[in-house]
Amino acid sequence: MLFISFQSRKITAYRWFKAQFKQVILIIMKKSHENAAILLGRRVRSLRESKGWTQQELGSQADVNYKFLGEIERGQQNPSLNVLVKIASALEVDLPEMLRFEHEATDRKQIESQIEKILKTMPDADLRQVLLVLHTLYPAHPKAA
Repeated sequence: MLFISFQSRKITAYRWFKAQFKQVILIIMKKSHENAAILLGRRVRSLRESKGWTQQELGSQADVNYKFLGEIERGQQNPSLNVLVKIASALEVDLPEMLRFEHEATDRKQIESQIEKILKTMPDADLRQVLLVLHTLYPAHPKAA
């Protein structure tokens, strides 16, 4: 019975944490148009590099000029939907997957800063649940006294 109770708390805490994580994603997505272009560029570069391709190889596969791809990856160009579809197809990912920026969003300091901002606004009870989830996900870390 105790195990079931713990599992229920674990699942509830995980769902709560997942909902809070979505807030982080929304904050990232609300950034300016320029930042969206940078995030898209990072995502394209990340997907390209995961295949071990150069910009020229992706350009050839997607029928897109490799110099234009470089500008997209640097956030200097906003590709049309048609170009995005070509790139996604060449990378063998669905378009929505290509637009998932949370993995490309920020470096560690920026992530920590965003998490800190969210944590500062949380009620104490929610903060305790975050701690419970973190201890559940990372049990090797010592618990705070």
